[in-house]
Amino acid sequence: MTVKCAWRAPDSARIHATFDAEVIAYDERQDRWLVKLTGVRSTDAPAEARALVEAQAGKWAYVPSEARRLDLTLPLKYETLTGRIRFFYADDPREGR
Repeated sequence: MTVKCAWRAPDSARIHATFDAEVIAYDERQDRWLVKLTGVRSTDAPAEARALVEAQAGKWAYVPSEARRLDLTLPLKYETLTGRIRFFYADDPREGR
């Protein structure tokens, strides 16, 4: 599957990226999919943000079902890209329960 993300950069520009992702599990309780990002398919990130986007490859994330069904772009805060707000996980987030 693909996961599309968009972040509002500090200069108010938008950064877009599309990731290839492997579906790991469905969380029925919260109607979301756990995926592992396998690579960056495309991005319009400027040089200073490109490394942050590319660093998400190999990470785990929960994707709401409606985003997966409707092929929506996830609107995320820039802090999710820098790691200040957790959205992407280095390891399987289910293991920390």
